Amino acid sequence: MKAEYRINKTKIALESGAMVKVPEINRVFDPAVVENIAEAGYSCVWIDMEHSHADFQDLSMMILAARTRDIDIFVRVPQGPYNQYIKTLELGASGLIWPHCKTADEAKALVNMTKYGPQGLRGMGGGRDSGYGFMAKPDYYDIANDNVLLGVMIEDVEGVENCEEIAAVDGIDLLFVGPGDLSQDYGVHREPGSPIAKPKVLAAYDRVGEACRANGKAMGTAVNPGDAMKLAIERGVTWLNCCADVDAITNGFTSGLAATEAIIESSQSGK
Repeated sequence: MKAEYRINKTKIALESGAMVKVPEINRVFDPAVVENIAEAGYSCVWIDMEHSHADFQDLSMMILAARTRDIDIFVRVPQGPYNQYIKTLELGASGLIWPHCKTADEAKALVNMTKYGPQGLRGMGGGRDSGYGFMAKPDYYDIANDNVLLGVMIEDVEGVENCEEIAAVDGIDLLFVGPGDLSQDYGVHREPGSPIAKPKVLAAYDRVGEACRANGKAMGTAVNPGDAMKLAIERGVTWLNCCADVDAITNGFTSGLAATEAIIESSQSGK
């Protein structure tokens, strides 16, 4: 049977200007979580390998689960040697999210490590993404270059100051504003309220959004539903990390406990 490359539907949607809703898996790295995310109606999922204990075996199993439900997986990778990026792609990830991008040169380095020539110098392997080497070449190189989504996180003041140059880098698809770290770099992280609502952070969204529009790139962020999400959308965000695994589990157990206690109290008071 001829191997076929899996098309990145999320990237196509993002390029068309559609709103992309992205749930995060940050701590519970089980394929069943991926399946439940698909069951809930999401078309993609974000896996955090920067802040977490997840390893490549965890990632491989979650990618397999995603493929059974035909949803895309995007991986926030830690900064490090190039082989951790190509390993992630060869396992079948739909794209990479690179943290703390501060300059255009850093963005160019990511492109160079993850795109095949002539766009870059990605190492040539034979992983899941290429049908273990059985996909026809050179077609595979072009398809892989077109399908992989590359995002860089703007979560430092230096990144905001250089966002125009970063957005102009060919091969970068998404500039993802990290409001938490960015608010800390601006020195406003201890102030009450959502970090997105802080004037300095809002100004950063305005500037990054303008850079994205000028260069045909998308802007993303992490924000729960509410007023802060409205502020982000008003500034041009189309990629929304809108919920996370731990929050979903905690909220589900909390609401279940509260509802059960209410029924018990009502039943006992009626005796």
